[in-house]
Amino acid sequence: MIWTAQQAAALEKVQAWLEVPDKQYFTLAGYAGTGKTTLAKYLAAGAGRVFFAAYTGKAAHVLHKAGAPNARTLHSLIYLPQDKCIQFFLELKKERERLLRRKHVPLDEVAEIEKKIAREQKNINHPDFYVNPSSPLWEDADLIVVDEYSMVDQEMGEDLLSFGIPVLALGDPGQLPPVRDNGQCFFTGQPDVMLTEIVRQAEGNPIIKLSMDARQGKWLPPGQYGDSRLVRKCNVDDAELQKILLSVDQLLVGKNETRYEFNRYYRKILGTRKEEDFGPKGFLKLTKFLGCNVCMADLPVDGDKIICRRNNRDQGLYNGQPWTIVGPVKSRGTKLELSLEDEDGRRYHCLSHPHHFLGIENKIDSFSRRDAEEFDFSYALTVHRSQGSQWNKVALHDEWHWPDTRKQWLYTAITRAAESIVIFQR
Repeated sequence: MIWTAQQAAALEKVQAWLEVPDKQYFTLAGYAGTGKTTLAKYLAAGAGRVFFAAYTGKAAHVLHKAGAPNARTLHSLIYLPQDKCIQFFLELKKERERLLRRKHVPLDEVAEIEKKIAREQKNINHPDFYVNPSSPLWEDADLIVVDEYSMVDQEMGEDLLSFGIPVLALGDPGQLPPVRDNGQCFFTGQPDVMLTEIVRQAEGNPIIKLSMDARQGKWLPPGQYGDSRLVRKCNVDDAELQKILLSVDQLLVGKNETRYEFNRYYRKILGTRKEEDFGPKGFLKLTKFLGCNVCMADLPVDGDKIICRRNNRDQGLYNGQPWTIVGPVKSRGTKLELSLEDEDGRRYHCLSHPHHFLGIENKIDSFSRRDAEEFDFSYALTVHRSQGSQWNKVALHDEWHWPDTRKQWLYTAITRAAESIVIFQR
């Protein structure tokens, strides 16, 4: 591997920290495309047992495809959700009963189990996640590599450090902050290393200049920038809009309402938004269940691009995972039966709730969510949901009006494009 001078200096600093860690975490920051993940993989090769993790499922999948075979989400690595807490609590109680039935009761073991039961009783009442007592990090880890560290909030950062293992945090401080904790990233302050030399794209690619100007909060004037361009929305008619949307790999937007409308528009111009026949009984049952009028053309059909909206590690599903429907969609009571294929050609058959497809996800309660998977159309995605992903050609509907995160949002959006981007300005 041939390193740039900046990368070689970064390697030297990180290796020195790994040999004599004077603090528990080291932040390796850099602009998009500066080679952070490549450096981390090289360092990890000589660091013993290393776990790679990222905040989102999509980012973890990108890590996996980049050569980190055990990459997973931070939640699945360090937490246990509430329903599994209950199961663990019941297993502890069964173990206690088993010990008490012995002819010679091992009092020390029973006392230890009693302590665990008391602790788990408190955890059951926790409304979200708690630190997993069975995580492999407790006994079988020498280093944790965390990607997209700007998305890790204060609470998760503290939980991560509670394992007492060195953490190499990779990230870009110019991207969007975490949603929770009032937008405060745990890994704050001056990074230990900051990479600024772009290596992912060819030197001189105008998209680099666009992203750097956006990062600094500069105004981006309309015009042509190599293969990329910025156009005013008012100057784009419907025919031109359709031509652009059909020429890119992904459309990004700011708000969920816009995402929903663009997904409808995309499916209309692609010809996938059709009046499909789900059967009169299935249609009436679904309409009654949802409590609203359902346009069957807004439900998915064979060939639609969709995205997973909720992790299900047992089934190999992660939030942000792209799929394509490869077969007829059938009504199964109040759910949809889907046959899917992912980017690697893996097939999956499941039931899905229809709510996200219809833009009424607020109507599904938490109890019902356990009965089926959750998917949505992915022709248009919000910039927040696109973090950790990249496409060759991207179109951006520029609508982010909140000044506190405006430059981070625009910088994040532009750096999702590897080759070119078309930005529709207001």
